Amino acid sequence: MTDNQQRQYVARAFVSCSLRLEDQPFVDYIEKILLAYNIEPIGTVGRYSASPENPVVLMKKNIPYADFVVICATPRYLQKDLHTGQVSYGLSEMIHIETGIAYANNKPVVVFVREGTDVGNFIPNITQYITLNGKSEDFAVKKPLIYALLNSAYLLTKEMKNKMKESKVLNTAGKVVVVGLAIYGTYKLIKEIFGEK
Repeated sequence: MTDNQQRQYVARAFVSCSLRLEDQPFVDYIEKILLAYNIEPIGTVGRYSASPENPVVLMKKNIPYADFVVICATPRYLQKDLHTGQVSYGLSEMIHIETGIAYANNKPVVVFVREGTDVGNFIPNITQYITLNGKSEDFAVKKPLIYALLNSAYLLTKEMKNKMKESKVLNTAGKVVVVGLAIYGTYKLIKEIFGEK
């Protein structure tokens, strides 16, 4: 068994990231952070998961198996605001799609942004994000915030799982009560129609 097979993870994170060679160091850096906090990176289409299916279909299948989603935001496109003329470096459209799928599946979203990357408008409206430059001093300064963000995602996941369990218990209890009332109602109806005999 390898170290990863023996290791007990506290959570599983679908990692949404670029597969481009130039983005690999940042993605590896983020995954090292996740592993340091005992979070298993999973699900990335083309990295941890492969199928002859449409990649979006595979994303929709893999994201529900994760406790939360981690976005590794690296620049893909040069963008220019037509009104202000401001130039920025935007994310891949697939990162936006995976973020949307995560949001639609009520998964907490944690975002790590490579310095100089514009995350757009959607991400800041659903979560906070941390910008990193890959330097140890930067990590040391942001380590408490990284911990707080990952811990919050973990606690949200735990809370959602507990609510789902409670909901299942209540649903089952509700069904038992309905069946009990139906049986009692049937008994009373038969008693009314046919009398005491």
